[in-house]
Amino acid sequence: MNPTRQPTVTATLLRYLATASKHQVMYPAEHPIVKRAMDDLVQVVDLLLRDRDIVTFQIYSDTFFLENQMLPEESLRNAALLASCLERSVGMFALQRGITAAEVHAFVGVVTATVATVRAAGGAEAMLRASGVRHITVGPPRDAPPADMPVEVEPVSAYDSGHTVAQDLQAQAARRQSLDINKARVFLSAAIEVVLDNRWALLGLMTGKNYDESSSYHAVNVAILALLVGTRLGLERQALMALGMSALLHDIGKVRVPRDLLNRATALSPQDQEVLDRHPAHGGDILRDLEGLGRVAAVCALEHHAGNDGSGYPRLPAKTRPHLFSRIVAVADAYDTVTSARRGTQRKLRPDLAMRWIAVGLGSSYDPVVGKVFLRMMGAYPVGSLVELEDKHLALVVRPSESRVERPVVQVIRDGRLAETIDLNADTATAIAIAVGLDPDEANVDVEALMAAAATTDGVNLAPKPASR
Repeated sequence: MNPTRQPTVTATLLRYLATASKHQVMYPAEHPIVKRAMDDLVQVVDLLLRDRDIVTFQIYSDTFFLENQMLPEESLRNAALLASCLERSVGMFALQRGITAAEVHAFVGVVTATVATVRAAGGAEAMLRASGVRHITVGPPRDAPPADMPVEVEPVSAYDSGHTVAQDLQAQAARRQSLDINKARVFLSAAIEVVLDNRWALLGLMTGKNYDESSSYHAVNVAILALLVGTRLGLERQALMALGMSALLHDIGKVRVPRDLLNRATALSPQDQEVLDRHPAHGGDILRDLEGLGRVAAVCALEHHAGNDGSGYPRLPAKTRPHLFSRIVAVADAYDTVTSARRGTQRKLRPDLAMRWIAVGLGSSYDPVVGKVFLRMMGAYPVGSLVELEDKHLALVVRPSESRVERPVVQVIRDGRLAETIDLNADTATAIAIAVGLDPDEANVDVEALMAAAATTDGVNLAPKPASR
């Protein structure tokens, strides 16, 4: 979890339920650790029900939901609890006002009882009723939310869950273990929901991240950018899931490249560059036999540096064109790479200069159709760009323009803080334009901090949409 975020009551409840369940299994019921964990859980339940009559948790496809809110981060952090519930056919549990400490204890007893014990009792619901529980109800698992249920996801939770998943996948690949693709699906399901609901919400969270070549942030950022392009190309959810998975794993082969080489602060020798250039082949090998993905993730890992015209690496067979997903990931990977400071020999480009750099590579390095979709989607000044307006005010781009790529939505910076929001494409703003893009380091502006402020006030999520013309 991002250290600047305070855990919600919901996250706290799931965490304390998981802790109480774990301690119930490890220690005798009268042990002080168990008693303390149970007392904490009861207090959190009371707090959660203080202003509502009932709270319902549902599990859909390995993910906790609170009513209609998807909880990806909490699902990953409490994966053992989620698995315990599903093993006992508990896919829903509802807590009602008036619940007693004894009823909370009984529910923990159901979650921690052996599967055979629960079945012998006639199921979790029957086991609770036999214990006199009246304020907790349980139900069976479901594969997916009802079609008419509007799913909500907190963008920060989706982004942070991706970071957690990418770290785990890289660690598993480095140890040559099987990759836990189900956890990746939790993140991608959340990311797809956010992208379909508000496609710009996640872009602000990507801005300003500095990381090394092995960082999980890069994997998450490329997945988000690829999903954004995929939605623009009209891909359905199943295809978006496959694209997102391929993007998330595109650099997995770097776990077989020495870390000191990845992050070397000096130029690489030809021999070292050759070692680094093998990471696509390593990625293809790691993913080739992965169940549930088919061949597309392995193909994408192998091809994402091949180039649209085949001039990249590794060399593909003659007249072989990279897969569509490989071409999408190639553009997303390039943008995130050049706009993020990683190896010591690299100086990151301003987002607007990165757009021009990608435009130059259309047809050779990048598919011209995919590239043009990306350029129009991001705009001439992508989200997170620091710009100077013609009236000399500094501003931060918080949303691209839907129709005129050079006229995004910006927030003016006054006294180091975000001030008014201006839609440069609106009729009332036609006299105002961007004069030039600026380097945040040279201007001494902390763009990451400003984007975080924008996301929590009236910036990324609440900026007005560009006026139609």
